Amino acid sequence: MNHSSFGAALGLSSITAQKYVAILERLFLVRTLAPWSNNRLSRLIKTPKLHFIDTGLLATLREEEADALRENRTRFGALLESFVVSELMKLASWSERRLSFSHYRTKDKDEVDVVIEDRRGRIVGIEVKASATVKTDDFRGLRQLQDAVGDRFVRGLVLHDHDRITPFGEKLQAAPLSILWTM
Repeated sequence: MNHSSFGAALGLSSITAQKYVAILERLFLVRTLAPWSNNRLSRLIKTPKLHFIDTGLLATLREEEADALRENRTRFGALLESFVVSELMKLASWSERRLSFSHYRTKDKDEVDVVIEDRRGRIVGIEVKASATVKTDDFRGLRQLQDAVGDRFVRGLVLHDHDRITPFGEKLQAAPLSILWTM
């Protein structure tokens, strides 16, 4: 989320755009994920990421149609990622644990869509893929995160369109999206 470019596209100053985003957050329409960082890592992108809480509203605003989303998985992927972020935040809202949410992205475009950290510093990384197949390369950002935090890394998941959990290394798994409602 770059407030300057966002504001310029709407004919607003970056400060006004930032104020509007804050209002949308207070109305629970959007959620900003801060960038995750660690002193052991360099070359991290430190801009926040904006997610619509209501992905149906987002799809409508983007004038998305179901057939077009089926054909263009990239456009669907952005909606799916926001949907997963929204669901994770709903789940966290009734948890007794106090969790913080962020995202991880490097200048080399390696990323983890959601980094969840508890008060004790334990970390779970989640990557969202709008596909039925997962490749080893899909875990690149999760592996970097795992290396950066060491023993604090609890699990790395790639959530995707499948029906079973598949291991991809120590503490790394591909899992169906439906796991969100069966945890």
